[in-house]
Amino acid sequence: MFGRHLDEQVKTSVNSIVKSLESLEKLSQDMKTMISHFNWSRNIKSKKTKNNDFPWSKSIKREREKINTDHVPLDNASKGIAKIPNGDIEVSIIIPSQNKYPLNLFTLYSLEYQTFDPAKMEVILIDDASTDETEGQLKTYQPPYHFKYIRNTERVGRARVRNVGIQAARGSVLIFLDAEMLTEPNFVENHYKNHQNQNNLILSGAMYLRALYSCIFPTFSEQQIKKVADLTKQNQELYSRYKQCKFPLDRPYPLIDKREIAQKSFKNLSFNAYPWYQQIVRNFNQDLEGFAFPWMAFLTGNMSIRRELIIQAGLFDEEFYHYGYEDWELGYRLYQMGAQYKISNEIVTYHQEHPVQERKWKEAVGNFGLFSIKHHDVDVLILGLELARMTDLLTMNHILKEYKLLLQSNPTHFQSFSERFICILETIILLLEVDIRHFNLLGAAGFNAKARNDLKNDMKQINKLKKYPNLTEFLDKIINEN
Repeated sequence: MFGRHLDEQVKTSVNSIVKSLESLEKLSQDMKTMISHFNWSRNIKSKKTKNNDFPWSKSIKREREKINTDHVPLDNASKGIAKIPNGDIEVSIIIPSQNKYPLNLFTLYSLEYQTFDPAKMEVILIDDASTDETEGQLKTYQPPYHFKYIRNTERVGRARVRNVGIQAARGSVLIFLDAEMLTEPNFVENHYKNHQNQNNLILSGAMYLRALYSCIFPTFSEQQIKKVADLTKQNQELYSRYKQCKFPLDRPYPLIDKREIAQKSFKNLSFNAYPWYQQIVRNFNQDLEGFAFPWMAFLTGNMSIRRELIIQAGLFDEEFYHYGYEDWELGYRLYQMGAQYKISNEIVTYHQEHPVQERKWKEAVGNFGLFSIKHHDVDVLILGLELARMTDLLTMNHILKEYKLLLQSNPTHFQSFSERFICILETIILLLEVDIRHFNLLGAAGFNAKARNDLKNDMKQINKLKKYPNLTEFLDKIINEN
């Protein structure tokens, strides 16, 4: 019995080792592939290939080639856009939506109570092949403002769906709004008035976002349901509605209706929930002075821009099919063009909480890799530090500013150091792609003994300058971990 049991243990151990070796072999192949991608990106220095064929986006392109849509593709920035007559329309609100009913209907309701003249605003909702009740409920929706419902027969992706909205828009000012955002009555008016004296302004209210439970979803956790119960106790009618909810659910259960939106009592269900945004608001003014990444305010959940400016920038890059970074990529291009960013607490929105799919993390990491290839700049590459949870946002901000100051103050002395620093940032991104954080970074980056000593010597010289504490602390940590 004992011998047989031992044989089974050995067999199990061998199988485990074989599986581990197979995983390591796959990991090695993934690393080689991605390293070749980054070598390619270094050689072309972020320029596109002849066919706009970025290695990390081939699978995305294959997906998009399968797509059928009722809309004409946007071949360039001006085709099918610049000649659209606007009539009396001054503001176009662009809302992409996929399977967000009834949250998208509540969003549309909130736009019915705007102080801005409804005759001069239009709302364009682009249904990206939803399979829920969106089409049946919104196709015949008739609000006081101009409303256009556009349905894609198959999903076209996050970037292209917004380009479809831009293509259809008639207003000189475009407001991008997520499908699950409730707005205040002065939302459109405050967006619009900020653009009257500045043509290159990008205005964002995303940093002041509040969370809201307007529905209970079948997959909500016990903690979320408890939060809902606590919030509804502030309003007797809302609490009564919550108590009538019968669990388990097979569909979203609305906690509010049009009346709560008109009376603004929905705010009883709102709360602060986005510390990432709040740290920006606490540490920088509305013009984001001192913030190295003002283009991060280009968040299409709540943002406005002049139509002519976004056309000039070339619209959203449709290589970004999946979740994440399609907005920051365009925001970064606009920043390079000289656009001015501003955040405002006069355009607050309320995000209606809903289940988030787990695959979004991998999609975001993949899109970040694409972003870093298209813009192979330190301003973009350094974002991997926070994404890999190696630093927080504010520390990352300090590191980038200190790095740039170091090179500016010593234009010839630290060029080799700069190359080594960029190599470390690239490696962090590569490791994220294979779901590894920051283990043995210098080894993964290919630093031999000489390269490690050179980096240590660089750090000694930089430390002597006593001006770059965040940069040196970060790199010292990486050196000591290896």
